[in-house]
Amino acid sequence: MPQNSNQIESIRDELVVPFGEMLAQIAKGVADAQKAFDEQSIDFQKRIFTDPDLKDLRDAGVQATWYQIPEVNAVLKVSVSMHSESETSGKKKLPYFLRLAPYNATYKNSFDFEYTGASEMSFKIVPIPPPVATALTLVPDVVGKTKEDAEKAIGNAKLVLGEVSYEVSTETPDTVTRQSPEADARANVGDSVNIVLAKA
Repeated sequence: MPQNSNQIESIRDELVVPFGEMLAQIAKGVADAQKAFDEQSIDFQKRIFTDPDLKDLRDAGVQATWYQIPEVNAVLKVSVSMHSESETSGKKKLPYFLRLAPYNATYKNSFDFEYTGASEMSFKIVPIPPPVATALTLVPDVVGKTKEDAEKAIGNAKLVLGEVSYEVSTETPDTVTRQSPEADARANVGDSVNIVLAKA
């Protein structure tokens, strides 16, 4: 059935998108998938630090496995068009901008567009290492541990032992009574954890 101009315009509005918007949509899909991987790893890392049933893993320095999408190669068949719009006054034309429509059955049937007229666009999305300052870890709970065990747990969390001080306490001598930052706090990799040890 022939389509009227309003139907064609409606289909065009649904299919044709600016070049940058199409790339952004694809990149967002990749980012959402990577986020799902990261959230799974973060949840398990929290369990290692907080779940009593996983104490053996925690003491052994086991870390959650992190998965990464190494790269995404995309090849798109698209119809390319150039557009320019005029301002309300009609005296000035805005710069031309590129718009794309995916080549699929809907587009072909609506506009009688042949495959041989489609353009091929290829691009790659690759991850880059985050700045060191944004690489986060969780501070382990070292209260009640000896200095040696506390230092090991802190190192396993990719942190370093900071200031060590003593205070009179009824707790077992040479065990940690306080720590800063507190357990489960987020810290940058390489940050220091200060501890206070008990003394008689």
